[in-house]
Amino acid sequence: MARRVQDMLLHMHYRHADEPIRGPDEQGAFPGWQQLGAGLIGGGVPPVVVDANVLRNEIRRACRGQRTVLVTATNAGAIRLFAASHVMAELHEHDERWARESTVSYADFQARWEAEYRPLVREVRDGDLSPALLDPAERERVERLAAVEPDDVPSVILSLVLGAFFLSEDARAVRAVYGSDVDLEAHRGWLDVLKAGGDAGELGKSLFVAGGVPLAGAAGIIALTRWLAQRFSPWLPVSLGVGVVGALRGRISPERWQSLRAALSDLGELVAHISSQHQVALEHFLQAAAPTPAWKELAQSNSAEMLLARACLHTLARSPTSPLSASELAEFLPNLGIGRGEKLVREALRTNGCFAEPYRGRWQVGYPAEERPAR
Repeated sequence: MARRVQDMLLHMHYRHADEPIRGPDEQGAFPGWQQLGAGLIGGGVPPVVVDANVLRNEIRRACRGQRTVLVTATNAGAIRLFAASHVMAELHEHDERWARESTVSYADFQARWEAEYRPLVREVRDGDLSPALLDPAERERVERLAAVEPDDVPSVILSLVLGAFFLSEDARAVRAVYGSDVDLEAHRGWLDVLKAGGDAGELGKSLFVAGGVPLAGAAGIIALTRWLAQRFSPWLPVSLGVGVVGALRGRISPERWQSLRAALSDLGELVAHISSQHQVALEHFLQAAAPTPAWKELAQSNSAEMLLARACLHTLARSPTSPLSASELAEFLPNLGIGRGEKLVREALRTNGCFAEPYRGRWQVGYPAEERPAR
């Protein structure tokens, strides 16, 4: 059974490697429909914040072969990719030198960035990331980082407020996100974590198909049964059911009934194994996310406005469907111990620049990365 699941995952990842890149539409709204399975299984689409050094190495690697895990997992909806605006600026400033140092052509480097990476990145402007969103311990770590590497501060704040997996090879920035006791060696194995995230997303979608579609069919049958009972007679659905079962039993031989039961048993075993593997992969990925203080603790240290803004960022960044209205977002927010109604949520969305409004009244976290001409 384990081999069957692994073969299924390999097939899915191989198929995703050739799928068209799904970037934002003309209004700047990022797609959300392909993340349905991940959203239903595991509480949403896990956010990932990427630093410039990782983007540089990823693009170099892609220039020498096929798409990287970062691209395929993001494009498949298993993860959601964010970057602070200074990362975009650094990439544009140094891309020609980075290409030259890695013996790949600048044209190839630029083409890979424009075709595969830029459409998937949700850019959040540095100036919109306020330290007031952080709790005292987080602010202290960020202040220590600012004294030595101020350029990395926005990426660190973004990772913290989103509760995201931070992809960086800068040890000081990683410590600012995860704390001084972080295992840097383990963090450098982020590729395995990304693979776990990709596996979790694919397994989640498989569970949705295996469980959600039959459940939807069952729900339809239940609705039809109720309609027949209300419209005609409560005994009509029973009579029809008995008739259908009798007709099927009369047409299907005992041997076929036995085969059908065996097939259903095999399907149940496969779904149970997928569910177990999904949970393992999901936990592996989520353990790599930036630690998030409890909302009740944040309520004691932060203003109500900043607490609500952070909750909106944390929730909206994971939403399987995108973008959302203030009313929809308010329904998904955690219990904060403060007001979180539609009017307050709308005010938080309008007054914090991290939130983009691609359609009137509908919001997402971050903006499409700007297209910059090659030099």
